[in-house]
Amino acid sequence: MSYLTQLKTFVEVYRSGNITRAAARLHMSQPAVTSHIQAMEHIVGKELFVRKARGVEPTAIADDLALQVASHIDTLEQKVASIRSRASTDHGTLHLAGPAEYLSFVAGPALANLLQADKVNLVIHTGNKNNTYQLLEDDVAELAITASEPTDGMYEYQMLDKERLILVMNRVQGKLLGGKEITASLLNQHKVVSYDEQLPLIRRYFSEVFNAPCESPVAAICPDIRAISSILKAGIGYSVLPDYLCKEAIAKGELIPLGRSGPENEIYLVWKKGALRHPRVDFAKDVIMAFANINYLASYPG
Repeated sequence: MSYLTQLKTFVEVYRSGNITRAAARLHMSQPAVTSHIQAMEHIVGKELFVRKARGVEPTAIADDLALQVASHIDTLEQKVASIRSRASTDHGTLHLAGPAEYLSFVAGPALANLLQADKVNLVIHTGNKNNTYQLLEDDVAELAITASEPTDGMYEYQMLDKERLILVMNRVQGKLLGGKEITASLLNQHKVVSYDEQLPLIRRYFSEVFNAPCESPVAAICPDIRAISSILKAGIGYSVLPDYLCKEAIAKGELIPLGRSGPENEIYLVWKKGALRHPRVDFAKDVIMAFANINYLASYPG
């Protein structure tokens, strides 16, 4: 869940030292501001402000939280203000390519804000790395989200996000392995579920964590990585998934995390050189980057 609005309210109360003044500046009611502060206190598990006769006094926890998030909130505000000031020439249809799972689970806030700007219509193309770059090369897509850093000189890019790779197993087998040292040889005795025959995420995890190849028998190949979690939850094998695709199932006990957290993948927003000359594409790039990794910033203020 994104807590950006509550964080913005917290920063305003912290700076003004008064809920009434903060409510006026935010164009909110005092009860709404109080509710946001209470929500943040629930999130951090500590009291943020002590009520005084003429306002509120921040606690040490509030001082630390403000230090961590205030500059991020200011940056987002500045970016949004810049986006809103753009000229009306930004109207049009934008074609965006990328992996379906990332667009579905993570990129929602950025895409929603792009559409709410009421200037750009969006057409989304989903596919793997090869498909995504082919769509850019063929000028079908103007922007793309990809987990691979472009190597071709025809492209420009910015880092959009990071994803952590997590080794997860079905609940029954995972609990049996819970007390054991997780090694490549141990995992190779169990079946694996993968995105394709090349075992892309799994192969990288084994290489960087175990310095060994994955030799597990393949239980299933599933070209939609979103469905791999469901296959595992049904009691079949193990896999390596991006954190955003498995953290909820782990929290519910439906999947068991094993071993060490794996390497991080960097996520990039990519476009052809010269594409930003078009105001529509430049506008969309700025909106997406303004809300880059917004779930991370809002949910993990420390």
